[in-house]
Amino acid sequence: MKIKILFFPLIVIALLFSCNNTQSNGVTKVVNTFYKYYKGKYVGADKGMLSASLAVLIDKALEKEATSAAEIRAAKSTDKPAMIEGDIFTSLNEGYTGFKIGETKIERDKATVTVEFTNKTYNNTIWKDDVILIKENGAWKIDNVNYKQDAGTGKNIKAVLTQFSSAAVSTPGVVVGGDSDAHGCKASAGYTWSVLKKTCIRAFELPLKLSNPSGTLMAGVAFSADKKQAEVFAKEGNIILNQKAENSYTSTTPDGGMFLEKRNGKWEFGGSKDGKALYTESKK
Repeated sequence: MKIKILFFPLIVIALLFSCNNTQSNGVTKVVNTFYKYYKGKYVGADKGMLSASLAVLIDKALEKEATSAAEIRAAKSTDKPAMIEGDIFTSLNEGYTGFKIGETKIERDKATVTVEFTNKTYNNTIWKDDVILIKENGAWKIDNVNYKQDAGTGKNIKAVLTQFSSAAVSTPGVVVGGDSDAHGCKASAGYTWSVLKKTCIRAFELPLKLSNPSGTLMAGVAFSADKKQAEVFAKEGNIILNQKAENSYTSTTPDGGMFLEKRNGKWEFGGSKDGKALYTESKK
């Protein structure tokens, strides 16, 4: 009897481990299959692998595109109809050429899978997004994708589809990836205006990239042609710094300013008041 009592907890642990492993395999299989056959256009997404709420949002967006196109044709207008451009199942508008399944977390009927994407044809860009799944009717379904590359703004598929569908149908040219600022930079496509370069840039495409300690946020750095100024693009904002020494830049603000310096062979960006680095050069 004692032997049975001793073995019973081990049996329970083994069964729980087996169950969790099976669930994890089921989750990653769904994500792997979806991105393996997904062609980069949300109109062709396999709705059988999506949650009911995400499928409804896609249907609404498709209906919005069709209605807008019909209105443009009826008016014989040359305006561009409202549409979603680019790949919304990743945070890079140009989509991916390869992907790799990363960490998987499962909590009851919800799972998060971190996927590392690559685009070899677009500057060999590498980024990560979190794919969110929920269990519906006993099956795992993709419910959302959180855009981790999007400079910490927290955007995701559902937010993009909801914003698109709620915009006035009569407004021509409403495009995901097409919302432009005063300089013509498309924020939803990752572009921002560079004061030094006088053009729209993507921070994650700049040669010098920095990341925070956890690797969840990134910053890009651009230099003026004469190297007298540096412009940092980060969650904290776009910050202009003036050269103090060959590899040292500072900005002056009421809170003590910011610094950009090369320390131990790596560039670091942070607050001048405490000298602590918020971002460090990424060596990839």
